[in-house]
Amino acid sequence: MKTETPLFSIVTVSYNSEKTIRDTIKSVLNQVFTNFEYILVDGKSTDKTVEIIKSFENQFKEKKIPYQWISEKDAGIYDAMNKGLKLASGEIIGILNSDDWYTKTAISTVVEKNQNNTNTIISGKKNKVNSKKEILKTIQNKKDIAAYIHKIMPINHPATFVHKTVYDKIGLFDTQYKLSADYDLIYRAFNANASFLFVDEVLVNMRNTGATHQSKNLFITAKEDYHIRKKNKVTLAFFYYLKRIGFNYLVIIRGYLFKNR
Repeated sequence: MKTETPLFSIVTVSYNSEKTIRDTIKSVLNQVFTNFEYILVDGKSTDKTVEIIKSFENQFKEKKIPYQWISEKDAGIYDAMNKGLKLASGEIIGILNSDDWYTKTAISTVVEKNQNNTNTIISGKKNKVNSKKEILKTIQNKKDIAAYIHKIMPINHPATFVHKTVYDKIGLFDTQYKLSADYDLIYRAFNANASFLFVDEVLVNMRNTGATHQSKNLFITAKEDYHIRKKNKVTLAFFYYLKRIGFNYLVIIRGYLFKNR
């Protein structure tokens, strides 16, 4: 019997995510819209992450949602994401990090917005939350991509769904970037005239405990963003780099002050 190709592919990459990945997987399992496949790419975790991933196999089977996972060494988060993208068969692909979780209607909201478009990137709002799942703030996309992309990453990548036709056209994540390959990908998509659609609803809750939020990585991200802008011949690339460095120091100082109150 021929198996129907799912409309969506959801990809989650993980490494030693036992404290958070259960929330991530449950949020996918409990989606209102169920015509999707779920792919998990684990980086050979040494904690209970794989055990947790395995424990959901029967629940996805009961809902007739294709569920597959691998656990093997990788060359970083974007290498793992590329593995997931290569396994994906859906027309639209979402990438959900292992410390984040979707709202229950995230995929159905994208379905309503999509209207059978191709070569399109669809993005929504995201909630930034702390380790206690308390909402710190809701972050919107910069909808005027042309006005912002040379300054900052303009969209919420965890709340973003990309048509497979976009990846076919521009390629996958560039793994030379350890933390900013999503910015590079969106810049390449913009240069390739991909269409951007936005929904004014929160699609994802993003913990502030991920790699890009760690103080030691703030400056790596700033440097990688600078190189991406230079590659794209942004005139004020170095100015935006210095601006980001100054902002990073303010973030660190503010974090230190609040921590020691």
